[in-house]
Amino acid sequence: MHYGQSWARRIVNVAAHWSVPVLALVTLVSLAPAHAGSENWRLVRSADPRGGPDAVSIMQTADLARSDVDFAGLMLRCREQGFEVAVVLLKPFPPRAHPMAKLTTNGRTIEFTTTVIPPGVAVVLPTEAAALVNGPWQTASELAVEITDNDVAIHGVVALAGLGPAVARLVSSCPVR
Repeated sequence: MHYGQSWARRIVNVAAHWSVPVLALVTLVSLAPAHAGSENWRLVRSADPRGGPDAVSIMQTADLARSDVDFAGLMLRCREQGFEVAVVLLKPFPPRAHPMAKLTTNGRTIEFTTTVIPPGVAVVLPTEAAALVNGPWQTASELAVEITDNDVAIHGVVALAGLGPAVARLVSSCPVR
């Protein structure tokens, strides 16, 4: 795959229209993992321009050599109770779409119906995915992801090394609501 100028332009265009803080998307897609470990999970904190609690998340970039150009990575972000799991993409889905997510770790595959985050460049997994993050994903080396909707399929791989410490850091950084 070639990730030249057109890929960089797509990132900028998506970032310009995404409701999650632009810094979060730029950080996710611009910082390729250097080596295995929790430092590969980037903690991002963005101030709410309306004065509410900060938006806090951790992100892991895709393995670019093994992922489609439209797959950016995985994001865990704070919510009122715990965190939610989202797959970040560069190709937007329609706002009312409910793409299917097929997630594979250690030879075990699970499927979920997702919800699109406006304007469509991320899909949120149901709350059951947090149990996977706190359970079997802790010992897995990587997560293979396939997001499908009608005739669109986006594939990607994300390293899970350092997930446990990264989740602990996220939870301790989440704002009190």
